[in-house]
Amino acid sequence: MSVMCSAVTVALPTVGNDLIGSRLWSHIESCEDCQAQYTGYRLMYKGLADLSHVQISAPAGLPQRVMMSLGPVAVPDPEDRWDHVVPVAAAAALATAAAGTAVLLKMYRHRAA
Repeated sequence: MSVMCSAVTVALPTVGNDLIGSRLWSHIESCEDCQAQYTGYRLMYKGLADLSHVQISAPAGLPQRVMMSLGPVAVPDPEDRWDHVVPVAAAAALATAAAGTAVLLKMYRHRAA
Protein backbone atom coordinates (compact mmCIF):
# COMPACT_ATOMS: atom_id res chain seq x y z
CA MET A 1 0.00 0.00 0.00
CA SER A 2 1.47 3.32 -1.07
CA VAL A 3 1.33 6.58 0.84
CA MET A 4 -1.36 7.84 -1.51
CA CYS A 5 -3.43 4.68 -0.92
CA SER A 6 -3.12 5.29 2.82
CA ALA A 7 -4.23 8.89 2.36
CA VAL A 8 -7.26 7.76 0.36
CA THR A 9 -8.08 5.18 3.05
CA VAL A 10 -8.08 7.93 5.68
CA ALA A 11 -9.77 10.62 3.56
CA LEU A 12 -12.76 8.71 2.18
CA PRO A 13 -14.44 7.90 5.50
CA THR A 14 -13.27 11.13 7.15
CA VAL A 15 -14.11 13.93 4.71
CA GLY A 16 -16.23 12.14 2.12
CA ASN A 17 -16.16 12.41 -1.63
CA ASP A 18 -16.82 16.14 -1.90
CA LEU A 19 -13.74 17.38 -0.05
CA ILE A 20 -11.05 15.14 -1.54
CA GLY A 21 -8.24 17.11 -3.19
CA SER A 22 -7.20 16.85 -6.83
CA ARG A 23 -4.04 14.85 -6.04
CA LEU A 24 -6.08 12.16 -4.33
CA TRP A 25 -8.62 12.14 -7.18
CA SER A 26 -5.88 11.57 -9.73
CA HIS A 27 -4.55 8.70 -7.60
CA ILE A 28 -8.03 7.16 -7.25
CA GLU A 29 -8.43 7.28 -11.04
CA SER A 30 -5.14 5.40 -11.54
CA CYS A 31 -5.34 2.83 -8.68
CA GLU A 32 -7.75 -0.11 -8.90
CA ASP A 33 -7.76 -0.74 -5.13
CA CYS A 34 -8.62 2.87 -4.39
CA GLN A 35 -11.28 2.87 -7.12
CA ALA A 36 -12.91 -0.14 -5.46
CA GLN A 37 -12.76 1.58 -2.08
CA TYR A 38 -14.24 4.77 -3.56
CA THR A 39 -17.05 2.78 -5.19
CA GLY A 40 -17.82 1.08 -1.88
CA TYR A 41 -18.06 4.38 -0.04
CA ARG A 42 -20.10 5.96 -2.84
CA LEU A 43 -22.62 3.09 -2.61
CA MET A 44 -22.69 3.38 1.18
CA TYR A 45 -23.32 7.15 1.04
CA LYS A 46 -26.09 6.60 -1.52
CA GLY A 47 -27.67 3.92 0.65
CA LEU A 48 -27.54 6.14 3.70
CA ALA A 49 -29.07 9.03 1.76
CA ASP A 50 -31.90 6.74 0.66
CA LEU A 51 -32.61 5.98 4.33
CA SER A 52 -33.11 9.64 5.25
CA HIS A 53 -36.89 9.42 4.84
CA VAL A 54 -37.28 6.11 6.70
CA GLN A 55 -38.66 6.31 10.23
CA ILE A 56 -38.28 3.38 12.60
CA SER A 57 -39.74 3.22 16.08
CA ALA A 58 -37.83 1.44 18.80
CA PRO A 59 -39.67 -1.31 20.64
CA ALA A 60 -41.25 -0.31 23.95
CA GLY A 61 -38.85 -0.60 26.87
CA LEU A 62 -35.71 -0.82 24.74
CA PRO A 63 -33.66 1.75 26.70
CA GLN A 64 -34.45 0.01 29.98
CA ARG A 65 -33.53 -3.43 28.56
CA VAL A 66 -30.24 -2.09 27.20
CA MET A 67 -29.32 -0.51 30.52
CA MET A 68 -30.26 -3.67 32.41
CA SER A 69 -28.10 -5.80 30.09
CA LEU A 70 -25.09 -3.56 30.78
CA GLY A 71 -25.28 -4.31 34.49
CA PRO A 72 -23.62 -2.29 37.25
CA VAL A 73 -20.98 -0.83 34.93
CA ALA A 74 -23.54 1.60 33.51
CA VAL A 75 -24.72 2.81 36.91
CA PRO A 76 -23.08 6.11 37.93
CA ASP A 77 -21.31 6.28 41.28
CA PRO A 78 -23.41 8.56 43.52
CA GLU A 79 -20.50 9.80 45.62
CA ASP A 80 -17.72 11.97 44.26
CA ARG A 81 -14.31 10.40 44.51
CA TRP A 82 -11.19 12.53 44.65
CA ASP A 83 -8.68 9.80 45.46
CA HIS A 84 -7.52 9.65 41.83
CA VAL A 85 -6.59 13.34 41.64
CA VAL A 86 -3.29 13.10 43.55
CA PRO A 87 -1.79 10.23 41.48
CA VAL A 88 -2.80 11.92 38.23
CA ALA A 89 -1.31 15.25 39.33
CA ALA A 90 1.90 13.52 40.42
CA ALA A 91 2.17 11.70 37.09
CA ALA A 92 1.63 14.96 35.21
CA ALA A 93 4.32 16.72 37.25
CA LEU A 94 6.74 13.84 36.70
CA ALA A 95 6.08 13.81 32.94
CA THR A 96 6.60 17.58 32.74
CA ALA A 97 9.86 17.34 34.68
CA ALA A 98 11.10 14.52 32.45
CA ALA A 99 10.24 16.45 29.29
CA GLY A 100 11.96 19.57 30.62
CA THR A 101 15.04 17.57 31.56
CA ALA A 102 15.20 16.05 28.10
CA VAL A 103 14.97 19.48 26.47
CA LEU A 104 17.68 20.89 28.72
CA LEU A 105 19.99 17.92 28.06
CA LYS A 106 19.53 18.31 24.34
CA MET A 107 20.25 22.06 24.49
CA TYR A 108 23.39 21.69 26.59
CA ARG A 109 24.64 18.69 24.62
CA HIS A 110 24.25 20.73 21.44
CA ARG A 111 26.17 23.69 22.94
CA ALA A 112 28.97 21.48 24.25
CA ALA A 113 29.60 19.91 20.85
